[in-house]
Amino acid sequence: MDRRPDDVTHPDATPTETSEGLGWGGEIGGLILLALSIVFMVGGWQLGLGVPTRLGTGAFPFMSGAILAVLATVICIEERKGDGIAERPDWIALLAISAALAVFAASAERIGLVPGAFLAVVVASMPDRSLPLLGKALLGAAVAVGCWIVFIEFLNLPFKPFVGL
Repeated sequence: MDRRPDDVTHPDATPTETSEGLGWGGEIGGLILLALSIVFMVGGWQLGLGVPTRLGTGAFPFMSGAILAVLATVICIEERKGDGIAERPDWIALLAISAALAVFAASAERIGLVPGAFLAVVVASMPDRSLPLLGKALLGAAVAVGCWIVFIEFLNLPFKPFVGL
């Protein structure tokens, strides 16, 4: 194989693995993020956006989804440029984050915002082997308390911190 000086390879690539070897991984990841952003935006719309002076419960997920949609679109466009700096997508991490969102969506209304956020953080952090289980639990507790303070105390959104208490 002749190599031209302008050929770009990934810094960690083996001599036979060029940027073309990465395939459609980046675009697929960007499209998955785009689909996820649409789910957030539709869910936020259904919850109600409110008005600028009194935001509804759906304003935050809608705006988060809109920002994610823009970023996902940028990812897809940058991947199509083929500049050779793309890395293989971390599918395990994407699966963990998707599972965390599903856990939060399924549990927040049934058990409350605080335990739902705690479970979501623990599930999302599972692929990280550098953080022990106690660290994941402490991180989950810190984020859950932070959610309580921000969304319930400061923003006064109608979330229940705990259901049944």
